Amino acid sequence: PADGEIDRFMGVLFAHDRVKIHGYSRLLTDLGSFTPATFLAGLGKLYTVTPYGNVDGSGYNIRPHISHPEKYHIMHLYLEGKWYECTRPIEPSAGPLDVLDVAVLQKIVLEGMLDITDPRGDARLQFLGGARPVADLEKLVDDDTYLLAFAMQPVRVGTVLAIADAGGVMPPKSTWFEPKLLSGLVIHPFS
Repeated sequence: PADGEIDRFMGVLFAHDRVKIHGYSRLLTDLGSFTPATFLAGLGKLYTVTPYGNVDGSGYNIRPHISHPEKYHIMHLYLEGKWYECTRPIEPSAGPLDVLDVAVLQKIVLEGMLDITDPRGDARLQFLGGARPVADLEKLVDDDTYLLAFAMQPVRVGTVLAIADAGGVMPPKSTWFEPKLLSGLVIHPFS
């Protein structure tokens, strides 16, 4: 019965300038019909793919090498012990959702190349979010738990606000906000 209890949920407000957003990385168990070499070649038709070199594994994000990163979709790929920077110009007419690196990765790489149409349910795709060092991604690939990793750049707070103001919904696993609400300290019985 609707007694008012089900009409409530816990919420919190944080000032936009007090929120930190981390990237939400993707990990893949396989490349479908691609080999690592053919995958890189196919990816090279969609992105500019350049070897990145060494990465500071203690950091949470990988700093782009490209000039004017705000004009590009940027992701970093870790495959067979090597990092690559993958860039693609942002379309000038792109809407708030279309500027998201994770949306472009999902549409043209995960769906277009690898036929991963359900990012929440496809067992080949996993996520690593939050304030986790890049070394965690490397370890998961190096120990053969996963075949490759995509390290994503954090989404800007302004972009999240623009999408919300436009009535849009962020793609799954596109942001990891901090601080986190310590909701485990609040208990409300339903009986």
